[in-house]
Amino acid sequence: MTLQYVLNQHGVNTDTELFDTSVEFDAMVSTFDTDKSISYTTMFEPTASEYVKAGKGYIVASVGSASGSVPYTAFSAQKSWLENNKTTAKAFLRAVLKGYKFMKENTPEAAAKSLAKSFVGISEESLADAVVSYLAIDAWASTPAMSRESFDKLQTIMENAGTLSSRADYSLAVDNTIANELAAELDL
Repeated sequence: MTLQYVLNQHGVNTDTELFDTSVEFDAMVSTFDTDKSISYTTMFEPTASEYVKAGKGYIVASVGSASGSVPYTAFSAQKSWLENNKTTAKAFLRAVLKGYKFMKENTPEAAAKSLAKSFVGISEESLADAVVSYLAIDAWASTPAMSRESFDKLQTIMENAGTLSSRADYSLAVDNTIANELAAELDL
């Protein structure tokens, strides 16, 4: 969806150009490898860096950089669950935020070393490259709170892709209470 949005913002009509959104995200790399009629695809890091290192392709642009701030990763729960499990939710988000903070405050190599167990088969060098790439485009949020602007951008992207029939009300859909408490606690 985000690639489609970026292309549309740059005048590419994805309704008439050869643009296929039917491939499941997890199958994009293998489909790109086997279907030689495909010229471009999207990949997350560290997969993209590994692909380049293997001599299979090039990184030509960053969708994340071109799209601007998009709340790609968001945590959701039912209101009733949050009311009954606030301590658990807060502990989970605190751990995520400590990870973000670690990434920003340490060298890419140190971050890569800490990530290695979660990316079996990916070299620490590629992980460090991925950290550099994500830091360069400010991909990791500086605050855990979802802004109205980011929420609206996400909805715009979804509308552009034809997957959202009506907009949600930010004040009803987003509760930044825990995020704001943790931002203050962790000095973010």
